Amino acid sequence: MELESARAAREEVAGSSKELEKKYKALEEDLLRTQQDLSASERARKDLQAEKEEIAEEIESASRLPLFSSCLYE
Repeated sequence: MELESARAAREEVAGSSKELEKKYKALEEDLLRTQQDLSASERARKDLQAEKEEIAEEIESASRLPLFSSCLYE
C-alpha cells in the first residue's frame, strides 16, 4: 500500500513538473517576444523623433525666408 502511494505521488510530482516546465517555456517565449516588441517600438520612436526634429529644422529654416516670413505675419 505504501509503495503504491509513493509511486502515485512520484507520478503526480513528475506530471506537475512537466506542466510547470511547459508553462516556464511558454513564459520565456512570451518574454522574448515582448522584448523584441519593445526593441522595435524603441527603434520606431527614435526614428519618429529624428523625423520630427528634421521637420522642425526645415520649418525653422523656411521661416527665415523673406517670402515665408511675410506670409506668417499677414
